[in-house]
Amino acid sequence: MNQDKYRKCMRQYMTGTGKTKEERQHDMCIGAKLCSKRAETEEKAEYLCSLPKELKPVKQRDKSENSCEKEVLKLAHCIAERIDMSLANNINSIEMAIVNAMTECKCSGR
Repeated sequence: MNQDKYRKCMRQYMTGTGKTKEERQHDMCIGAKLCSKRAETEEKAEYLCSLPKELKPVKQRDKSENSCEKEVLKLAHCIAERIDMSLANNINSIEMAIVNAMTECKCSGR
């Protein structure tokens, strides 16, 4: 449906003077069903708007595979494999070694 036609159709359902929030939402729902042609009659729109809304399923992260702690341990292990411990005497060298190892670990997809 053309957006301009839809807006013109919805205009009458968007006035909410003297109505509660719930009444305005209900009128908008009915208007949306009628103007989008999902309902042919106001009774059908009323029925569709009275149905409970479907909730989107909540995405649950698998904490065992994607936990922050596991990522940190994986990164630490990767860095430890790449650092030359003979550089430990010089703080500047060890800092650069850590930065280089972190970059290699994070950017290599490991």
